[in-house]
Amino acid sequence: MIKQFKGTIRKAFPSEAELLTELGRRCFYEAFEDVTAPDDMEAYLASTFQKFSMEKQLKSSQSIIFIAEIEAEPAGYVYSHPAVNPECVKDKTAVKLERIYLRKRYYGLAVGDALIHTAINEARTRGHGSIWLSSWELNYRANAFYKKWGFTIVGSQKFTVGRDIQNDYILSRKI
Repeated sequence: MIKQFKGTIRKAFPSEAELLTELGRRCFYEAFEDVTAPDDMEAYLASTFQKFSMEKQLKSSQSIIFIAEIEAEPAGYVYSHPAVNPECVKDKTAVKLERIYLRKRYYGLAVGDALIHTAINEARTRGHGSIWLSSWELNYRANAFYKKWGFTIVGSQKFTVGRDIQNDYILSRKI
């Protein structure tokens, strides 16, 4: 049986930079706390989730940022934007799916499906022909999710969390 999302998806407002910064930190921590050394985790969280960066993302007309809410509580968010494509992404109109983050307590409730569906539709509306992302090769749950949504591995790259250098897949799909 396919679960139906029982919440709302809405565009994020520029005034929500602090909310999204904290939500991003929490989602990343919950997803990787068991497999990331504490020093590496803290270094990554401190360097990646900064309010001024989120403010800039929210103000950009190129950004696509949506928040999922269940019973008025933020359950996760999705952020995509045009970016320099790696060589393995051939579509010049591609958009990068930078983040699709969920609170762990909302796993299995179709929040991710609702967010990615929304991001893909918005990217299509904006004229993008494909969407790409990077995902840690050992993030089996996420990689299965992306496969379900039609993403295929087109390359790989390094990704650093603190001092931990990881291997990420680059995945892409037409939209």
